[in-house]
Amino acid sequence: MNKYVDVPIIDISGLTRSDMGVKKDIAAQIDLACRGSGFFYAANHGVDLAALEKVTTDWHSSMSHAEKWELAIKAYNPANPRSRNGYYMAVEGKKANESFCYLNPSFNEAHAAIKTGLPSHEVNIWPNEGRHPGIRQFYEAYYSDVFNAASVILRGFAIALGRDESFFEQHFTIDDTLSAVSLIRYPYLENYPPVKTGTDGAKLSFEHHQDVSLITVLYQSAIPNLQVKTGDGYLDIPVSEEHFLVNCGTYMSHITNNYFYAPVHRVKFINAERLSIPFFANLSHASAIPPFAPSHHEQAAPNSAVSYGEFLQRGQLDLIKANGQT
Repeated sequence: MNKYVDVPIIDISGLTRSDMGVKKDIAAQIDLACRGSGFFYAANHGVDLAALEKVTTDWHSSMSHAEKWELAIKAYNPANPRSRNGYYMAVEGKKANESFCYLNPSFNEAHAAIKTGLPSHEVNIWPNEGRHPGIRQFYEAYYSDVFNAASVILRGFAIALGRDESFFEQHFTIDDTLSAVSLIRYPYLENYPPVKTGTDGAKLSFEHHQDVSLITVLYQSAIPNLQVKTGDGYLDIPVSEEHFLVNCGTYMSHITNNYFYAPVHRVKFINAERLSIPFFANLSHASAIPPFAPSHHEQAAPNSAVSYGEFLQRGQLDLIKANGQT
């Protein structure tokens, strides 16, 4: 029998209202969840997740191999200079999952970061509009929607940390955020490639890791596959198609001196057609929040300040070294 970890469902809608008592109650729930299992479900977020699931399922099924190759990042297709935005290929006999990652739609040729060639900034390439009408428009709108949901959630984090609710706003802006959306597909295959095995013998699609983000806001199909590391070993995370699954990334852990830690989690191997669509909420390249701890949490040796751009580059490289190219 599967053992599920406690992942509370938190109604975040009150964070958009004026009642500070309600906001503090929501913040207390976030605090409890992030100091517990490390995960919670955000309810009443205002995003149409059913549409996201349908559009993404239909789009993945309509993509040809040639189209995927044309969009593939340079790790797969050396002709494409992009290392973040693009298609992450399945590799026959080796790797089954595939995905398309896109970045901030504000990054165009006129954007200052693009003009100066700052690392991790890329102008998005998209599937051919004639073959996939409306795809770019849909996903750019989704980026805005999930960014806004993450902004609301971060108000709760700020209050939980004893800061003003607007604490993260100057660092998390729609014009400069390095946030990314990944449209990940795990297929059903008759002849599945070899899968990884955890130290406890569990079959895995993706090994243990921590997210390189401030927070991660995830939609996934209602098929249990995520597990989180606990004092009792790895436990299953319950699923929901109605809510966003939220957890802290390594930058939140860094700036709070691990008060809000980044949970170690992994993806179980399940041979079933399903989606995983994380929004990695990242700050701007130059943001460097001085690490601190809540007033009620003593910390003898605080971490040093580091810019988000540097932190993101280093963290993503370490993730690839540990788990391979996704």
